[in-house]
Amino acid sequence: MVQLIVYLVREIKCCGPVYLRWMCPVERYMKILKGYTKNLHHLETSIVERYNTEGAIEFCSEYIEKEKPIGLLESRHDERVGGKDSRGLHVITPSLEDLQQAHLYILNDNNEVLPYIVRH
Repeated sequence: MVQLIVYLVREIKCCGPVYLRWMCPVERYMKILKGYTKNLHHLETSIVERYNTEGAIEFCSEYIEKEKPIGLLESRHDERVGGKDSRGLHVITPSLEDLQQAHLYILNDNNEVLPYIVRH
């Protein structure tokens, strides 16, 4: 077992980190590709056709997601101001007159400002 540590250190120095040489991700992906085979007489053709079809479906689903659906009911929440991500937030920009009125109301209602108002 001592020799194993020596060999592993030398292998890391020569080849770099282990995760760059792992075969696990490749083997997992090969399992997915092997699952694409439906025609056992033409394996490569079956895998390529299924891979291309899957890529086309992913592209179309991302593209179509942005468009309005035809014949499907739409959510009533999508038509709110700001779209889907607003979550009920509605920003109101008051006029200058309304802003000054609100400011004056808050100042007149505050007990800390009352001595200043009485003095002036």
